[in-house]
Amino acid sequence: MEITAGALLLWALLYYLDSGGMVPQVLAACALHELGHYAAIRLLGGRVARLKITCVGAVMVLSARFPLGPARELTAALAGPAVNLLCAGLWAGLGERWYCFAGIHLALGLFNLLPVGPLDGGRALGCLLALAGHEDWAEPAVGVLSVGLCMGLTMGALLLWRAGEYNLTLPLMAVWLLATPIRMKK
Repeated sequence: MEITAGALLLWALLYYLDSGGMVPQVLAACALHELGHYAAIRLLGGRVARLKITCVGAVMVLSARFPLGPARELTAALAGPAVNLLCAGLWAGLGERWYCFAGIHLALGLFNLLPVGPLDGGRALGCLLALAGHEDWAEPAVGVLSVGLCMGLTMGALLLWRAGEYNLTLPLMAVWLLATPIRMKK
């Protein structure tokens, strides 16, 4: 397991700025998300060779000796968001005190289902296309969807800016979603 210096610095900064106690809740939701992936990989006969935690997420590298194949990889990709959506329902059912934690799980689960490159939804779409016999379509389809979503996020930020509302989250997310697949190809 590797935790980058960037991840540690970001966590420290967010924890310092966090007056509402959300950082530990977000980290707990992220940990449960990754445990969902890990459990599915193990149950499906795969092995995790390496886990790298960066300031923008976690990456599990599977052992080449225990390949999963498209159907099992699809299940493993959807396991993390499924855990978050299940937790969102469970925590919301415990009452108002747990709504924030439920909301964090819901947001994390739904965000990861977006069909873009670095997210679970992009991996799931690639697996579905491979299962349908169109493996060669996977990378171009995910690429087009990634660019389209990033353009939408950028347009949303511009529209908010024009209305007098400034939001750096949307353009930063667009840059991250576009930059991650490009960086991973190198």
